Amino acid sequence: MAVKLLLDSNKIYHKVFEGTKPGYDALQVDTFLDIVIKDYDTFASYVVTTDQQLSEMQNKVDMLNEQLSKVEAENASLKARLGDVSSNEDASLSNLELLRRISKLEKALSKAGINPNTIDK
Repeated sequence: MAVKLLLDSNKIYHKVFEGTKPGYDALQVDTFLDIVIKDYDTFASYVVTTDQQLSEMQNKVDMLNEQLSKVEAENASLKARLGDVSSNEDASLSNLELLRRISKLEKALSKAGINPNTIDK
């Protein structure tokens, strides 16, 4: 959210007031200070709004961190229950090879005129 300020540091620093015989024109100084005050009020409002948004975001971060902790704990629990599944890759591969062999044998029986489903097990 961008804040539109009427002044910046260069404008304030280089502001020249027209002098009158007893000093500066009081109306010009008051007008300039009114602009400075308006900018400070705008900035103060922006800070309050930003602090509120920051607080809301921090609450969301805290809530999401709690959820993350729960999910990580559940993940660790599931990993412990499943054990090391990756060590069974050889078993899965050999099962796949067995299924391929069975499929080839069934096709060979079908070509020979024998129904593989009618064979006693």
